[in-house]
Amino acid sequence: MKKYSSSTFEKDKTAIFDLWKIEIKCDNYNRYSIHDVSESIFQNDLMNSAIFLASLNSDMLLPGFVIPETRQNTGIDYFHVISEAIEAKKKLKISYFDYISQNKKEKIINPYRLKQKDFKWYVLADDEKDPAIPFKSYALERIRKIEEAGRFRPQNIDFETPYKNAMGMFTNGEPEKMILEYDLRDGNYLKANPIHQSQTIVSENKENIQFEFFVKPNENFLMELMKRSWSLKIIEPISLKEKIRSYWERALERNG
Repeated sequence: MKKYSSSTFEKDKTAIFDLWKIEIKCDNYNRYSIHDVSESIFQNDLMNSAIFLASLNSDMLLPGFVIPETRQNTGIDYFHVISEAIEAKKKLKISYFDYISQNKKEKIINPYRLKQKDFKWYVLADDEKDPAIPFKSYALERIRKIEEAGRFRPQNIDFETPYKNAMGMFTNGEPEKMILEYDLRDGNYLKANPIHQSQTIVSENKENIQFEFFVKPNENFLMELMKRSWSLKIIEPISLKEKIRSYWERALERNG
């Protein structure tokens, strides 16, 4: 039986704390236990790992007491191929379906990252025919055909900054300060489930809760606001209020 040295144990404790902020302490009876888990990093990592494994193996078994989400992740067919191409630094030739023109376009891309939004997977890659743009996101479910196309030399691309003040997949636009108000029910839901990392509470009473955000008002953020538009009140900026109002007016015209 292999011995587990005290020095290795100390290193493992430090690694666990650094990764997941979980502190393992010894009590007066020389028993070790988790002292406090004040952050959800560990739980998030476990959930993300489960999602990742499920995407590679759709037959992954879950305990009988777990009711899985019936909505399926899309684009999983090519997930493994793209993962291997990223690891091996290989170009990919893809046939990419355009939802507007209903046509397929042939593209040569250099893949760097895989990113998930809701139940969709995307590959972040640069397009050899469009070098002015550092990277683009390609939805995996829109890929109709894929094959390797030789190796490429990776560039030093910053993937963190564009998404820092953005939501979802879109990175366009400049971040703005926004103040939104919801009724008490929806406000409490947002308190428990923040929609962006910049979310803070401005004020709260028995009827409403106001939140402040610093985020890019792009397509994904607007779609998030529309989910709870029945109780949404936009305090600022005026430009956001006018944009949401225009969506409501057009919706009334279509459904009037």
